[in-house]
Amino acid sequence: MLLGTAAWAEGPAERRVLVARLASGRLADLNRIEAIRLRRLGEGDPERLADALVPPSLRRVLEGGPRALARAGQTVAYAEKWDRRGTLPEALAPRLERVDLLPCLSRPAALRRLGGGDLDRFGVKGPGAELSGPPQPGLAALGLAGGGIAGFCLAFEDAGSAILGAWMTDAWPTGSLELKAGAARRSLPLKAWEGLELPPLRPGEVLLLPPPRLKPLPHLTAGTPIQISVPFEVLALRCGPEGVHPTVQ
Repeated sequence: MLLGTAAWAEGPAERRVLVARLASGRLADLNRIEAIRLRRLGEGDPERLADALVPPSLRRVLEGGPRALARAGQTVAYAEKWDRRGTLPEALAPRLERVDLLPCLSRPAALRRLGGGDLDRFGVKGPGAELSGPPQPGLAALGLAGGGIAGFCLAFEDAGSAILGAWMTDAWPTGSLELKAGAARRSLPLKAWEGLELPPLRPGEVLLLPPPRLKPLPHLTAGTPIQISVPFEVLALRCGPEGVHPTVQ
C-alpha cells in the first residue's frame, strides 16, 4: 500500500488530502471514498464517520495506530475494485497529471536522525524541491501510534530539515535505489539498510536512516535535474541557485 498527500484545484479552492496510489496510476481520495462506502452501507452521517475512520491526513492516520492504518488499507482495496470496474469517478481518483504531489508527511510530529539530532520539522520539502547541497538519498521510517513503524519513504537531510518523497510504503522496500544527477549515476541495493535496530517512534515522527556511502558527485550547475528512483517512486528534484559541489563522504 502506498499512501501520500496530494493537492488539486476544486474551483477556486484547493483540496489537500490523503491519497493512495492505485494500480492504474490514479490517486484515490480515501476520505471521500470511505464516506461514499459508508453511505452505501446505510451509516448515518457518513462524512463525519469517515473523518474519524479514514481521516484526510496521513498524520492523523498514523496517530490512529494500527487499526487506522488497516482501515485505510480496506478503503484502498474498495477503491481498487471500483477502479477495475471502470466506474470510479475522476473527482474521487484524479490522474497523476492533475495533482501536485507533496511530501508524504509535510508536518511530522518530530524529525530526527537515527543516532540523535533533531531537524526542523517545519522546513520539510518534497517533490520538485531545490537542493541546497549534494544529495545523500536514503530512507526514513514513519512512526505509528503504539511505538511501531507504519512504513518507509524516500528521504534525506537538506538545509537543516529534510526532503521527503511523496509516498510511504507500508512494507519494507526491496530492489535498488538509483541516483541520477546530470550525467552522473549512482546506485545501491535497498538491503543496505536491512538489520538496523530502530527505536520506538512517536506517531507521525520521521526518523532519517543513515545515508549510504556513495561516490561523490561532480560539480552540478544550478537547475540541473536530479532524479532518485526506487521501485515504489521516482522523485524529481533540481539543484538550487548555487549549484551543487562535490563532497567526500
